[in-house]
Amino acid sequence: MLSITKIFSFEAAHRISKYQGACSQVHGHSYKLQITVSAGMPGDNDMILDFKVLKDLVQNHVLSLWDHSLILKGNAENRQFFLNYPGKIYWMDSEPTAERMLIDISRKLEPVLPDYVNLEEIVLFETETSYAKWRK
Repeated sequence: MLSITKIFSFEAAHRISKYQGACSQVHGHSYKLQITVSAGMPGDNDMILDFKVLKDLVQNHVLSLWDHSLILKGNAENRQFFLNYPGKIYWMDSEPTAERMLIDISRKLEPVLPDYVNLEEIVLFETETSYAKWRK
């Protein structure tokens, strides 16, 4: 099995609305995102997937939604409190923890990858020393 990994970065803010602690407040992160895909053999162009193609998929299906946005659970409390917020909001069905963000990313990317390419691993760094990992 062969794999390639592309690294991305984006800025976003979030809050964990039902958390008892500082993370219940709006705060931001300089996220680092690593996407690894694999295939049994390189394709017709001798690549698993062109890095530019992977970059475009992640940009169009994840980063365009999350970069410089406020990521929130779409509960009544958040929707009321941020009703008049003039900026970009990405509403999630769950709290925007690193773990839930990984699940959201996997659900966005798996359907748009070519059939012969597998999404193998996603790593999301919230800080330089703290990250969550999704593996197939």
